[in-house]
Amino acid sequence: MMMAPRLLSQTEFSACFTAPMRNVTATAEAVVDVWSYTESIALPLGPVTELLDVTDVYRDAADRFDQVLIGTNVDNLLLVVIVDNLRHIVHGHYFLDLVDAYGLTRT
Repeated sequence: MMMAPRLLSQTEFSACFTAPMRNVTATAEAVVDVWSYTESIALPLGPVTELLDVTDVYRDAADRFDQVLIGTNVDNLLLVVIVDNLRHIVHGHYFLDLVDAYGLTRT
């Protein structure tokens, strides 16, 4: 069942972390169709006008959430789709600005 897209707040996004996060890009198996979900997100959304490919998948230490990182047309700004592995649904999405979060620069 496809849910309507839900933009998570910073607090909701942070609640999907249980340290340490592990990079499971090479071994993760899709439990939901992330692309159907992303297609339902209305663009443009701020400066984001295009979604690119999956760059990485991170799993929290509790094995509950996968964070699927998808590139955008804006350098160092990622769409993160949160997948609830226990319920097999997309929990929501968040735009992670690496410039703000980690002090990276835009090129």
